[in-house]
Amino acid sequence: MPHRTINEFLLLNAGLPINLVIVEITSVWIDCFAATHTSHRRKSSRRAFETRSLYLVAIEEIPRHRVVVLISSLFLSAALSIALPSLSLAHAARQSSPTSKRELHIRNSTDASKTTDNAGYDDIANLEKRDGTKYVFMHHIVGNTYDYNYDLWVNDFNQIRAKNIDAVALNVGRDYWEWARVQDAYNAAAACRRNRELDYQQLRRGASYGFLDSWQCWGCAWPQGDQDKTTQDDHYYMDILGPDRYAATVSGWFFTHYNYKNFYLRGDAWLFLTRWEELISMRDQLRFVEVLTWNDFGESHYLNSGPPTAGSQPYGTTWTNGYPHDAFFDLINYYIEAFKTGTYPAITSDTIYFWSRPHPAGINANNDGLSRPQGWDWASDVMWVAVFCSSTCSVTLQVGSYSQDFNNLSYGVNKISLPLNAFGSVTVKMRKNGQEVINYTPSDFQYQGWTDQYNFNAYVGSASASGSL
Repeated sequence: MPHRTINEFLLLNAGLPINLVIVEITSVWIDCFAATHTSHRRKSSRRAFETRSLYLVAIEEIPRHRVVVLISSLFLSAALSIALPSLSLAHAARQSSPTSKRELHIRNSTDASKTTDNAGYDDIANLEKRDGTKYVFMHHIVGNTYDYNYDLWVNDFNQIRAKNIDAVALNVGRDYWEWARVQDAYNAAAACRRNRELDYQQLRRGASYGFLDSWQCWGCAWPQGDQDKTTQDDHYYMDILGPDRYAATVSGWFFTHYNYKNFYLRGDAWLFLTRWEELISMRDQLRFVEVLTWNDFGESHYLNSGPPTAGSQPYGTTWTNGYPHDAFFDLINYYIEAFKTGTYPAITSDTIYFWSRPHPAGINANNDGLSRPQGWDWASDVMWVAVFCSSTCSVTLQVGSYSQDFNNLSYGVNKISLPLNAFGSVTVKMRKNGQEVINYTPSDFQYQGWTDQYNFNAYVGSASASGSL
């Protein structure tokens, strides 16, 4: 099957706020994912996860001179010619079918300056460089919203917007019912915005449109082997595309355990934090970051604050219930502000964030029809901890009978860890000025030496001096 791309659809507004929705089309991607992933997963992420496509729908206002990005994917543009007008978004879409992925990158780069209906406006890329604004998007799987309604979309968007996230990327798959959920999402996004919604004709009268190929590296969010995450793949894309045509990705975890895909990508070494720190350190070279994801329960990289419902995860997903990740979502605003402004915000409260898998990586499951996930030997039996200290503090970490003290941690984010040398409950404590201000043991999680089914998902918890999450 030839690789097809959809050019980025950019809306520039002439003095009025623009509100977009991001829709990602991934029908063909789903078809080919299982076949390509197994053979490439231990190679570079750009080999296994190269192309995606997005339409953007902002839940915040995007001023006239600021550009929102869409990302390329594997999807036939004929489907778009039907779907997009119904959403009042489509102006045009052109496609290409290069003979190699590297040629595709180069073509994206060389064609990027071509625009349509741009009378009176500068080249989009130059316009964006003068602006310098950073944008953060949240990836949302529409295929996991079967039982969604308008109110659930509003709830999601309000939570996401509260974290200073500009837009939500709606990943649309092959199921017929998904476009109805997309329409609900548009309606909910309009209700969540602070200003009025603009319809398509208003945008056509007051906006300039351009097409700009852009890329998102899905697999760049995680290490693709038994090593810490680096920015090598990011630079591969940016060297070809430039900083204004590339969306970096960030995620905290990856584990999936189906009969058609069964693997773990290394989430050790405080991946979520260190990846953000990498992207912040190179923010002068980046315009866009996409967070993976809000609700991909099947791959364990969800930040949704609520438990998955019956219609929100694929059949056979046994590793997410009872494994919250919303503590990751709680800390995200700290890093988003640093990415957007270049300055880390002040830490004014004390919080301990901690995450752990439920059992040792090397044990045998008692009753699992599938083997250990590929990559199981990349997992360390360690509880990872991030301590946000508003001033000097001391912390005790304990799992079962094994504990360690970490004294005189300094102001800021302190990354510490505890080897999982015992089984039992998890307890985190903090002391300041001789007084215990945190003493928290989650009642719904224990690290155990046995399991019926393999689970390399993480339990992510937190506790603060003003209460626990």
